[in-house]
Amino acid sequence: MEFLLSEFKNNINRLSKISQSKFLIAVSGGIDSMVLCDLFLKLKLNFSVAHCNFQLRGNDSDLDEEFVRNYCIQNQIKFHSKTFNVKEYKQSGNHSTQMAARDLRYAWFKKLMQENQFNLLVTAHHLNDSLETFLINLSRGSGINGLTGIQFQQNEIIRPLYNISKKSILEYAGLNQIRWREDVSNATDDYIRNKIRNQIVPVLNEIHPEFLANFSKSIQILKDEKTIIQNQFENLSDELFISAKNNYSVSIQKLKELQPFNSSLFHLFSKFGFMHPLEIERLMDANEGSEINSNEYRLIKNRGELILSRQTKIKESEEFIVEDGKLIQKPLNLRLSKSEVRDFSASETLDVEKISFPLRLRKAKTGDVFFPFGMRGSKKLSKFFKDEKFSKIDKEDSWLLVDDEDRIVYVTGIRIDDRFKITENTHKFLNIYLC
Repeated sequence: MEFLLSEFKNNINRLSKISQSKFLIAVSGGIDSMVLCDLFLKLKLNFSVAHCNFQLRGNDSDLDEEFVRNYCIQNQIKFHSKTFNVKEYKQSGNHSTQMAARDLRYAWFKKLMQENQFNLLVTAHHLNDSLETFLINLSRGSGINGLTGIQFQQNEIIRPLYNISKKSILEYAGLNQIRWREDVSNATDDYIRNKIRNQIVPVLNEIHPEFLANFSKSIQILKDEKTIIQNQFENLSDELFISAKNNYSVSIQKLKELQPFNSSLFHLFSKFGFMHPLEIERLMDANEGSEINSNEYRLIKNRGELILSRQTKIKESEEFIVEDGKLIQKPLNLRLSKSEVRDFSASETLDVEKISFPLRLRKAKTGDVFFPFGMRGSKKLSKFFKDEKFSKIDKEDSWLLVDDEDRIVYVTGIRIDDRFKITENTHKFLNIYLC
Protein backbone atom coordinates (compact mmCIF):
# COMPACT_ATOMS: atom_id res chain seq x y z
CA MET A 1 0.00 0.00 0.00
CA GLU A 2 2.79 2.41 0.90
CA PHE A 3 4.48 1.73 -2.44
CA LEU A 4 1.38 2.53 -4.48
CA LEU A 5 0.57 5.71 -2.54
CA SER A 6 4.19 6.86 -2.73
CA GLU A 7 4.40 6.18 -6.49
CA PHE A 8 1.10 7.97 -7.02
CA LYS A 9 2.36 11.02 -5.09
CA ASN A 10 5.55 11.06 -7.15
CA ASN A 11 3.54 11.04 -10.36
CA ILE A 12 1.13 13.76 -9.24
CA ASN A 13 3.99 15.94 -8.03
CA ARG A 14 5.32 16.05 -11.59
CA LEU A 15 2.47 18.49 -12.28
CA SER A 16 2.75 22.20 -11.61
CA LYS A 17 0.26 24.17 -9.48
CA ILE A 18 -1.42 21.02 -8.11
CA SER A 19 -3.24 22.85 -5.32
CA GLN A 20 -4.75 25.28 -7.83
CA SER A 21 -5.82 22.61 -10.33
CA LYS A 22 -9.31 21.25 -10.91
CA PHE A 23 -9.34 17.59 -11.92
CA LEU A 24 -12.05 15.59 -13.69
CA ILE A 25 -11.75 11.84 -13.05
CA ALA A 26 -13.30 9.36 -15.47
CA VAL A 27 -14.87 6.74 -13.19
CA SER A 28 -16.51 3.56 -14.47
CA GLY A 29 -17.03 2.03 -11.03
CA GLY A 30 -14.38 -0.64 -11.63
CA ILE A 31 -11.49 -1.29 -9.28
CA ASP A 32 -8.95 0.90 -11.11
CA SER A 33 -11.03 4.09 -11.12
CA MET A 34 -12.32 3.52 -7.56
CA VAL A 35 -8.73 3.19 -6.28
CA LEU A 36 -7.89 6.35 -8.22
CA CYS A 37 -10.70 8.23 -6.45
CA ASP A 38 -9.48 7.01 -3.07
CA LEU A 39 -5.96 8.25 -3.79
CA PHE A 40 -7.27 11.68 -4.80
CA LEU A 41 -9.30 11.83 -1.59
CA LYS A 42 -6.25 10.93 0.49
CA LEU A 43 -4.25 13.77 -1.08
CA LYS A 44 -7.24 16.15 -0.65
CA LEU A 45 -7.12 17.20 -4.30
CA ASN A 46 -9.89 19.23 -5.93
CA PHE A 47 -11.72 16.84 -8.24
CA SER A 48 -15.09 15.88 -9.70
CA VAL A 49 -16.25 12.59 -11.21
CA ALA A 50 -17.57 11.84 -14.70
CA HIS A 51 -19.38 8.56 -15.37
CA CYS A 52 -20.46 7.22 -18.79
CA ASN A 53 -23.44 4.88 -19.11
CA PHE A 54 -23.08 3.19 -22.48
CA GLN A 55 -26.15 0.91 -22.00
CA LEU A 56 -24.14 -2.07 -23.26
CA ARG A 57 -24.65 -4.41 -20.27
CA GLY A 58 -28.37 -4.06 -19.60
CA ASN A 59 -29.27 -3.46 -15.97
CA ASP A 60 -25.61 -3.72 -14.93
CA SER A 61 -24.87 -0.44 -16.71
CA ASP A 62 -27.51 1.34 -14.64
CA LEU A 63 -26.26 -0.32 -11.44
CA ASP A 64 -22.73 0.93 -12.23
CA GLU A 65 -24.02 4.48 -12.56
CA GLU A 66 -26.01 4.21 -9.31
CA PHE A 67 -22.96 2.82 -7.49
CA VAL A 68 -20.69 5.69 -8.60
CA ARG A 69 -23.36 8.30 -7.86
CA ASN A 70 -23.86 6.97 -4.31
CA TYR A 71 -20.08 6.92 -3.74
CA CYS A 72 -19.87 10.57 -4.76
CA ILE A 73 -22.78 11.53 -2.48
CA GLN A 74 -21.14 9.77 0.46
CA ASN A 75 -17.82 11.50 -0.16
CA GLN A 76 -19.26 14.90 -1.16
CA ILE A 77 -17.80 14.73 -4.68
CA LYS A 78 -19.50 16.53 -7.56
CA PHE A 79 -20.90 13.90 -9.92
CA HIS A 80 -21.48 14.16 -13.69
CA SER A 81 -23.11 11.39 -15.72
CA LYS A 82 -24.32 10.90 -19.27
CA THR A 83 -26.14 8.08 -21.04
CA PHE A 84 -25.00 7.23 -24.59
CA ASN A 85 -26.56 5.28 -27.43
CA VAL A 86 -23.46 3.50 -28.67
CA LYS A 87 -25.31 1.26 -31.13
CA GLU A 88 -26.84 4.27 -32.86
CA TYR A 89 -23.46 6.03 -33.06
CA LYS A 90 -21.86 2.89 -34.53
CA GLN A 91 -24.35 2.97 -37.40
CA SER A 92 -23.35 6.57 -38.26
CA GLY A 93 -19.89 5.46 -39.34
CA ASN A 94 -17.44 2.59 -39.52
CA HIS A 95 -16.85 2.24 -35.77
CA SER A 96 -16.24 -0.76 -33.54
CA THR A 97 -18.11 -0.81 -30.23
CA GLN A 98 -14.95 0.12 -28.34
CA MET A 99 -14.01 2.96 -30.70
CA ALA A 100 -17.56 4.31 -30.69
CA ALA A 101 -17.60 4.37 -26.88
CA ARG A 102 -14.17 6.02 -26.83
CA ASP A 103 -15.20 8.77 -29.28
CA LEU A 104 -18.40 9.50 -27.34
CA ARG A 105 -16.84 9.67 -23.90
CA TYR A 106 -13.86 11.83 -24.86
CA ALA A 107 -16.07 14.28 -26.74
CA TRP A 108 -18.23 14.56 -23.60
CA PHE A 109 -15.21 14.88 -21.30
CA LYS A 110 -13.90 17.73 -23.46
CA LYS A 111 -17.24 19.51 -23.25
CA LEU A 112 -17.38 19.04 -19.46
CA MET A 113 -13.88 20.42 -19.04
CA GLN A 114 -14.68 23.53 -21.07
CA GLU A 115 -17.99 24.19 -19.30
CA ASN A 116 -16.59 23.68 -15.76
CA GLN A 117 -13.03 24.99 -16.20
CA PHE A 118 -11.34 21.69 -15.31
CA ASN A 119 -7.58 21.80 -15.88
CA LEU A 120 -6.92 18.09 -16.33
CA LEU A 121 -8.78 14.91 -17.18
CA VAL A 122 -7.65 11.89 -15.15
CA THR A 123 -7.97 8.28 -16.29
CA ALA A 124 -7.08 5.08 -14.41
CA HIS A 125 -4.89 3.40 -17.04
CA HIS A 126 -2.13 1.36 -15.39
CA LEU A 127 0.99 -0.65 -16.28
CA ASN A 128 -0.94 -3.75 -17.40
CA ASP A 129 -2.98 -1.57 -19.77
CA SER A 130 0.31 -0.27 -21.14
CA LEU A 131 1.52 -3.83 -21.79
CA GLU A 132 -1.73 -4.70 -23.57
CA THR A 133 -1.45 -1.55 -25.73
CA PHE A 134 2.16 -2.45 -26.55
CA LEU A 135 1.20 -5.95 -27.69
CA ILE A 136 -1.76 -4.68 -29.75
CA ASN A 137 0.44 -2.15 -31.53
CA LEU A 138 3.23 -4.71 -31.98
CA SER A 139 0.75 -7.06 -33.67
CA ARG A 140 -0.18 -4.22 -36.07
CA GLY A 141 3.40 -3.50 -37.11
CA SER A 142 3.81 -0.26 -35.19
CA GLY A 143 6.97 1.84 -35.10
CA ILE A 144 8.57 3.19 -31.94
CA ASN A 145 5.75 5.70 -31.35
CA GLY A 146 3.34 2.84 -30.73
CA LEU A 147 5.76 0.81 -28.61
CA THR A 148 6.46 3.22 -25.76
CA GLY A 149 3.36 2.33 -23.78
CA ILE A 150 0.83 4.64 -22.19
CA GLN A 151 2.23 8.06 -21.30
CA PHE A 152 1.76 9.82 -17.97
CA GLN A 153 0.50 12.96 -19.68
CA GLN A 154 -0.79 13.79 -23.14
CA ASN A 155 -1.97 17.39 -23.39
CA GLU A 156 -4.75 17.80 -20.79
CA ILE A 157 -5.04 14.06 -19.96
CA ILE A 158 -3.03 12.51 -17.12
CA ARG A 159 -2.71 8.86 -16.05
CA PRO A 160 -1.16 8.83 -12.57
CA LEU A 161 -1.34 5.00 -12.34
CA TYR A 162 0.48 4.47 -15.65
CA ASN A 163 3.52 2.81 -14.03
CA ILE A 164 1.61 0.87 -11.33
CA SER A 165 0.68 -2.79 -11.79
CA LYS A 166 -2.80 -4.28 -11.55
CA LYS A 167 -1.50 -6.48 -8.74
CA SER A 168 -0.56 -3.41 -6.67
CA ILE A 169 -3.99 -1.89 -7.34
CA LEU A 170 -5.73 -5.08 -6.16
CA GLU A 171 -3.60 -5.20 -3.00
CA TYR A 172 -4.32 -1.52 -2.26
CA ALA A 173 -8.07 -2.06 -2.72
CA GLY A 174 -8.03 -5.02 -0.35
CA LEU A 175 -6.05 -3.27 2.38
CA ASN A 176 -8.22 -0.14 2.15
CA GLN A 177 -11.52 -2.06 1.89
CA ILE A 178 -12.43 -0.27 -1.32
CA ARG A 179 -15.65 -1.45 -2.97
CA TRP A 180 -16.03 -1.59 -6.73
CA ARG A 181 -18.24 -2.98 -9.50
CA GLU A 182 -17.02 -5.95 -11.54
CA ASP A 183 -17.47 -5.75 -15.31
CA VAL A 184 -18.13 -9.37 -16.27
CA SER A 185 -17.40 -8.58 -19.94
CA ASN A 186 -13.72 -8.25 -19.02
CA ALA A 187 -13.63 -12.03 -18.52
CA THR A 188 -14.78 -12.70 -22.07
CA ASP A 189 -12.55 -12.81 -25.14
CA ASP A 190 -14.83 -10.74 -27.36
CA TYR A 191 -12.18 -8.03 -27.93
CA ILE A 192 -8.50 -8.24 -28.87
CA ARG A 193 -7.49 -6.48 -25.64
CA ASN A 194 -9.38 -9.07 -23.58
CA LYS A 195 -7.75 -11.93 -25.48
CA ILE A 196 -4.30 -10.49 -24.77
CA ARG A 197 -5.19 -9.93 -21.10
CA ASN A 198 -6.73 -13.35 -20.54
CA GLN A 199 -4.66 -15.60 -22.79
CA ILE A 200 -1.27 -14.07 -23.68
CA VAL A 201 -0.20 -12.09 -20.60
CA PRO A 202 -0.61 -15.06 -18.20
CA VAL A 203 1.69 -17.14 -20.44
CA LEU A 204 4.30 -14.34 -20.48
CA ASN A 205 4.17 -14.13 -16.67
CA GLU A 206 4.52 -17.90 -16.46
CA ILE A 207 7.59 -17.84 -18.69
CA HIS A 208 9.16 -15.06 -16.61
CA PRO A 209 7.65 -14.05 -13.24
CA GLU A 210 9.30 -10.62 -13.49
CA PHE A 211 7.99 -10.02 -16.99
CA LEU A 212 5.88 -6.94 -16.13
CA ALA A 213 8.72 -5.27 -14.19
CA ASN A 214 11.14 -5.95 -17.05
CA PHE A 215 8.58 -4.65 -19.52
CA SER A 216 8.42 -1.41 -17.51
CA LYS A 217 12.22 -1.07 -17.78
CA SER A 218 12.13 -1.75 -21.52
CA ILE A 219 9.43 0.87 -22.01
CA GLN A 220 11.58 3.46 -20.28
CA ILE A 221 14.54 2.56 -22.51
CA LEU A 222 12.34 2.90 -25.60
CA LYS A 223 11.08 6.28 -24.39
CA ASP A 224 14.66 7.49 -23.94
CA GLU A 225 15.61 6.27 -27.41
CA LYS A 226 12.49 7.88 -28.87
CA THR A 227 13.60 11.18 -27.34
CA ILE A 228 17.04 10.81 -28.95
CA ILE A 229 15.43 10.11 -32.34
CA GLN A 230 13.08 13.08 -31.99
CA ASN A 231 15.97 15.40 -31.14
CA GLN A 232 17.95 14.20 -34.16
CA PHE A 233 15.01 14.77 -36.50
CA GLU A 234 14.28 18.18 -35.00
CA ASN A 235 17.83 19.18 -35.93
CA LEU A 236 17.42 17.66 -39.40
CA SER A 237 14.09 19.44 -39.81
CA ASP A 238 15.74 22.78 -38.99
CA GLU A 239 18.22 22.14 -41.81
CA LEU A 240 15.75 20.94 -44.44
CA PHE A 241 12.66 23.08 -43.83
CA ILE A 242 13.34 26.55 -45.24
CA SER A 243 10.95 29.24 -44.04
CA ALA A 244 9.34 31.24 -46.87
CA LYS A 245 6.61 33.72 -45.94
CA ASN A 246 4.09 31.69 -43.94
CA ASN A 247 5.17 28.38 -45.47
CA TYR A 248 8.12 26.01 -45.57
CA SER A 249 9.90 24.63 -48.61
CA VAL A 250 11.85 21.37 -48.64
CA SER A 251 14.26 20.24 -51.35
CA ILE A 252 13.04 17.01 -52.98
CA GLN A 253 16.60 16.05 -53.90
CA LYS A 254 17.74 16.33 -50.27
CA LEU A 255 14.75 14.28 -49.11
CA LYS A 256 15.59 11.53 -51.61
CA GLU A 257 19.13 11.34 -50.23
CA LEU A 258 17.89 10.47 -46.70
CA GLN A 259 18.48 6.96 -45.37
CA PRO A 260 16.50 5.04 -44.20
CA PHE A 261 14.15 6.78 -46.61
CA ASN A 262 10.62 5.88 -45.45
CA SER A 263 11.38 6.19 -41.74
CA SER A 264 13.00 9.57 -42.32
CA LEU A 265 9.93 10.82 -44.21
CA PHE A 266 7.68 9.61 -41.40
CA HIS A 267 9.64 11.33 -38.64
CA LEU A 268 9.91 14.58 -40.61
CA PHE A 269 6.28 14.89 -41.70
CA SER A 270 4.15 12.93 -39.19
CA LYS A 271 4.00 15.90 -36.80
CA PHE A 272 2.13 17.74 -39.56
CA GLY A 273 -0.37 14.90 -39.91
CA PHE A 274 1.24 13.12 -42.89
CA MET A 275 1.45 9.55 -41.62
CA HIS A 276 2.10 7.62 -44.84
CA PRO A 277 5.61 7.97 -46.36
CA LEU A 278 4.50 6.29 -49.60
CA GLU A 279 2.08 9.18 -50.29
CA ILE A 280 4.90 11.68 -49.82
CA GLU A 281 7.22 9.65 -52.08
CA ARG A 282 4.58 9.59 -54.83
CA LEU A 283 4.06 13.34 -54.48
CA MET A 284 7.77 13.94 -55.13
CA ASP A 285 7.41 12.41 -58.61
CA ALA A 286 3.93 13.82 -59.33
CA ASN A 287 3.01 16.68 -61.68
CA GLU A 288 3.61 20.30 -60.69
CA GLY A 289 0.93 21.61 -58.35
CA SER A 290 -0.08 18.14 -57.09
CA GLU A 291 -0.77 18.02 -53.39
CA ILE A 292 -1.74 15.85 -50.43
CA ASN A 293 -3.54 17.05 -47.32
CA SER A 294 -3.71 16.37 -43.60
CA ASN A 295 -6.30 17.86 -41.27
CA GLU A 296 -4.30 21.06 -40.78
CA TYR A 297 -1.63 21.12 -43.50
CA ARG A 298 -1.10 20.87 -47.26
CA LEU A 299 1.99 19.44 -48.94
CA ILE A 300 2.41 20.69 -52.52
CA LYS A 301 4.81 19.73 -55.33
CA ASN A 302 6.48 22.87 -56.71
CA ARG A 303 9.32 22.30 -59.18
CA GLY A 304 12.17 20.76 -57.21
CA GLU A 305 10.65 21.21 -53.78
CA LEU A 306 7.72 20.40 -51.52
CA ILE A 307 5.86 23.32 -49.98
CA LEU A 308 4.30 22.84 -46.55
CA SER A 309 1.44 25.20 -45.79
CA ARG A 310 -1.40 25.46 -43.28
CA GLN A 311 -4.90 24.92 -44.57
CA THR A 312 -6.47 28.28 -45.39
CA LYS A 313 -9.81 29.35 -43.93
CA ILE A 314 -10.55 32.14 -46.43
CA LYS A 315 -13.00 31.14 -49.16
CA GLU A 316 -12.02 31.83 -52.76
CA SER A 317 -15.32 33.65 -53.35
CA GLU A 318 -14.78 36.01 -50.40
CA GLU A 319 -14.37 39.71 -51.28
CA PHE A 320 -13.54 42.83 -49.28
CA ILE A 321 -14.56 46.42 -50.02
CA VAL A 322 -11.72 48.94 -49.65
CA GLU A 323 -12.81 52.46 -48.74
CA ASP A 324 -10.74 55.61 -49.16
CA GLY A 325 -8.82 56.59 -46.05
CA LYS A 326 -9.72 53.47 -44.06
CA LEU A 327 -7.13 50.88 -43.05
CA ILE A 328 -8.29 47.30 -43.57
CA GLN A 329 -6.56 44.42 -41.83
CA LYS A 330 -8.29 41.48 -43.43
CA PRO A 331 -7.22 39.79 -45.64
CA LEU A 332 -4.11 42.03 -45.58
CA ASN A 333 -3.13 45.42 -44.17
CA LEU A 334 -3.95 47.96 -46.85
CA ARG A 335 -4.96 51.63 -46.97
CA LEU A 336 -6.02 53.88 -49.89
CA SER A 337 -5.67 57.65 -49.96
CA LYS A 338 -6.93 59.95 -52.72
CA SER A 339 -4.82 63.07 -53.07
CA GLU A 340 -3.85 65.85 -55.44
CA VAL A 341 -0.19 65.06 -54.79
CA ARG A 342 1.76 61.87 -55.17
CA ASP A 343 3.13 60.34 -51.97
CA PHE A 344 6.50 58.82 -52.83
CA SER A 345 6.40 56.74 -49.64
CA ALA A 346 3.33 54.84 -50.88
CA SER A 347 3.71 51.25 -52.08
CA GLU A 348 2.10 52.21 -55.40
CA THR A 349 0.36 55.27 -56.89
CA LEU A 350 -2.38 55.17 -59.54
CA ASP A 351 -4.42 57.67 -61.54
CA VAL A 352 -7.75 58.21 -59.73
CA GLU A 353 -9.60 59.40 -62.82
CA LYS A 354 -8.96 56.14 -64.70
CA ILE A 355 -10.54 53.99 -61.98
CA SER A 356 -14.20 53.13 -61.32
CA PHE A 357 -14.88 53.10 -57.59
CA PRO A 358 -15.41 51.42 -55.18
CA LEU A 359 -12.43 49.09 -55.12
CA ARG A 360 -12.50 45.50 -53.89
CA LEU A 361 -10.02 42.83 -52.92
CA ARG A 362 -10.68 39.38 -54.34
CA LYS A 363 -8.94 36.19 -55.39
CA ALA A 364 -8.01 35.33 -58.97
CA LYS A 365 -10.70 33.83 -61.20
CA THR A 366 -10.49 31.74 -64.34
CA GLY A 367 -10.21 34.02 -67.35
CA ASP A 368 -8.77 37.04 -65.49
CA VAL A 369 -6.85 39.36 -67.83
CA PHE A 370 -4.14 41.75 -66.72
CA PHE A 371 -2.11 44.52 -68.41
CA PRO A 372 1.19 44.24 -66.50
CA PHE A 373 2.93 47.58 -65.94
CA GLY A 374 5.88 48.03 -68.26
CA MET A 375 4.62 45.54 -70.84
CA ARG A 376 2.67 46.01 -74.03
CA GLY A 377 -0.82 44.55 -74.25
CA SER A 378 -2.72 42.14 -72.06
CA LYS A 379 -1.80 38.82 -70.57
CA LYS A 380 -3.87 36.17 -68.88
CA LEU A 381 -3.27 36.38 -65.16
CA SER A 382 -2.53 32.64 -65.06
CA LYS A 383 0.24 33.19 -67.65
CA PHE A 384 1.60 36.14 -65.67
CA PHE A 385 1.78 33.97 -62.53
CA LYS A 386 3.55 31.23 -64.49
CA ASP A 387 6.06 33.66 -66.01
CA GLU A 388 6.76 35.07 -62.55
CA LYS A 389 7.38 31.48 -61.33
CA PHE A 390 4.59 31.65 -58.75
CA SER A 391 4.05 28.44 -56.81
CA LYS A 392 0.55 27.10 -56.28
CA ILE A 393 0.58 28.64 -52.79
CA ASP A 394 1.81 31.99 -54.13
CA LYS A 395 -1.10 32.07 -56.58
CA GLU A 396 -3.62 31.18 -53.89
CA ASP A 397 -2.19 33.75 -51.49
CA SER A 398 -2.35 36.58 -54.04
CA TRP A 399 -5.02 39.26 -53.65
CA LEU A 400 -6.23 41.37 -56.54
CA LEU A 401 -7.37 44.97 -56.15
CA VAL A 402 -10.16 45.41 -58.70
CA ASP A 403 -12.41 48.34 -59.55
CA ASP A 404 -16.18 48.53 -59.93
CA GLU A 405 -15.91 47.17 -63.49
CA ASP A 406 -13.97 44.16 -62.10
CA ARG A 407 -10.80 45.29 -63.89
CA ILE A 408 -7.57 44.31 -62.15
CA VAL A 409 -5.97 47.47 -60.84
CA TYR A 410 -3.17 45.95 -58.79
CA VAL A 411 -1.85 42.46 -58.08
CA THR A 412 -1.08 43.47 -54.52
CA GLY A 413 2.58 43.60 -53.67
CA ILE A 414 3.57 42.46 -57.19
CA ARG A 415 2.56 44.65 -60.15
CA ILE A 416 0.07 47.39 -61.03
CA ASP A 417 -2.02 47.34 -64.19
CA ASP A 418 -0.55 49.55 -66.93
CA ARG A 419 -3.97 51.04 -67.73
CA PHE A 420 -4.07 52.85 -64.39
CA LYS A 421 -0.50 54.13 -64.16
CA ILE A 422 0.19 57.78 -63.49
CA THR A 423 1.43 60.00 -66.30
CA GLU A 424 2.46 63.64 -66.73
CA ASN A 425 -1.24 64.36 -67.25
CA THR A 426 -2.33 62.88 -63.91
CA HIS A 427 -3.85 65.44 -61.54
CA LYS A 428 -5.49 63.19 -58.95
CA PHE A 429 -3.58 60.38 -57.32
CA LEU A 430 -4.54 57.18 -55.53
CA ASN A 431 -1.79 56.37 -53.07
CA ILE A 432 -1.82 52.72 -51.98
CA TYR A 433 -0.14 51.68 -48.75
CA LEU A 434 0.64 48.06 -47.91
CA CYS A 435 1.29 48.25 -44.19
